[in-house]
Amino acid sequence: MPLSFQSDWLLPDAIEHHAKFSGLRLAVICGEQSLTWRELEHRTTKIGNALIEAGVRKGDRVCFCMGSSLLSFELLWAIVRIGGVVVSLNVMMARDSLAAMINNSEGQLLFTDSANIGQVAAILGSLNFIGRDQIYVAEDSTKAWQSFEEFADNGSDDALTIKITPEDSINIVYSSGSTGVPKGIEHSHRARFEYIFGLGHLHGYDQNSVAVLATPIYTNGTWMTMAPCMYRGGACLIMRKFTAEDFLNEVQRHKGSHVFLVPTQTLSILDHPRLREYDLSSLRVYISSGQALMPSVFDRIVETFRSAGLWDAYGMSEGFCTMAGPLDWAKGKKGSVGKSFVLDDLCIVGADGKELPMGETGEICGYSIGLMKGYFKDQKRTDEITWIGPKGRTYLRSGDVGRIDADGYLYISGRTKDMIKSGGINVFPSDIEAVFMRHPEVLEVAAVGIPHPKWIETPLLFVVLRKPNSIAADELMRWGNTQLGKFQRISAIEFATELPRVTYGKIDKTSLRAPYWLNFDSKV
Repeated sequence: MPLSFQSDWLLPDAIEHHAKFSGLRLAVICGEQSLTWRELEHRTTKIGNALIEAGVRKGDRVCFCMGSSLLSFELLWAIVRIGGVVVSLNVMMARDSLAAMINNSEGQLLFTDSANIGQVAAILGSLNFIGRDQIYVAEDSTKAWQSFEEFADNGSDDALTIKITPEDSINIVYSSGSTGVPKGIEHSHRARFEYIFGLGHLHGYDQNSVAVLATPIYTNGTWMTMAPCMYRGGACLIMRKFTAEDFLNEVQRHKGSHVFLVPTQTLSILDHPRLREYDLSSLRVYISSGQALMPSVFDRIVETFRSAGLWDAYGMSEGFCTMAGPLDWAKGKKGSVGKSFVLDDLCIVGADGKELPMGETGEICGYSIGLMKGYFKDQKRTDEITWIGPKGRTYLRSGDVGRIDADGYLYISGRTKDMIKSGGINVFPSDIEAVFMRHPEVLEVAAVGIPHPKWIETPLLFVVLRKPNSIAADELMRWGNTQLGKFQRISAIEFATELPRVTYGKIDKTSLRAPYWLNFDSKV
């Protein structure tokens, strides 16, 4: 038969490869625990076989509602290795939203831990496909639930032989608030090579790299450093919970080389009183994303982390990304979010749906190897976010407004959406508004993002009551916040007799936000 090369270049193949050729090198570190590549391959084999014995087959969804730990890391990669689909659930979601996401995924099993079992137990009666017998709990001292540790240890050592192709699904990440219908972003194995081909080369990962996973494993952004480090055979350093103190200690102790942080985390690090006492010279790459850095914060990072190149990332979990770094800043491109990766494409589209010439401002649309397969079981929403561009390519509509200069650099000039980004986490105003509109005293509401010294942005709610003074602001805020996820909760209420409008009757959120953002950067 002729020689042929199969699709043996995917992330599961990398684990087996490094176990064979770099078996004694560290693959993952978490606190005082660590695994070599050989041990990681063995552990993911056992858990993978346990999943298969529990009925999970290629393409089946497995729900993942856990904090960062060595065990959750092993589980994630075991699911990936058997061709399962990791359903990544944000542990901070409100209960109703969590149940909606689990049901939407039609997951077969659910894994959680002692810190999050309370949330899961509270929605057990609302789950359509998962009963108590399909739930496994890590670190459960009560022994009231099936033990994840026992589940993992009982898996066989038989070699995993599942054939995975680039277009097979690898995970579903949900992007939704507490009341909206969940949007499950379905990624393929191929899509994850946006980070491996793009960032892996750009940021120089190798076997000596140590990627600090400072954001939770269940978040999409964590893949920016985790995927290329895993693929190149470096070591992933898991932070169970982020604090500035722990981050500084871990980077110094383990010589962390690459990190992705959201601006809120960066601010806490920069404000640490003993920051200058730590040796952070091992850091080579410092990625910031989630929302734009204020200019003064940008300058402080560059001054503080002299050995690390600061990279500013922009993109969508749905599947495209740009990046600007030191060489770009040296060219005078500060303020840009960089260029597309190799062979990716960006288009600026006008209101008529046609591509605009370079230099003109319009909606940013992106095309890349990282494109999602679509919103899980939601073709209508997938169609709404799709723009058909040159050569019949399907581009993602970002909802953001920007321009591309003559050198190909992208600049963001605004948002067509009213997304609030609090602590680097997307908060949908419509989800906040839907909760408060259920109160009988409320006539109309509008949620906007205003500056916050720690979270960068925080939700503020403007409220028009049916009858003036019928309820106090603090009482209404308590009522609504109990129904929202922690990161969605509003920080204040402003009562108004009416809300400003633009010409076509839509609430003018730009004018509501504007007074709060005047001269904000000078205060950071």
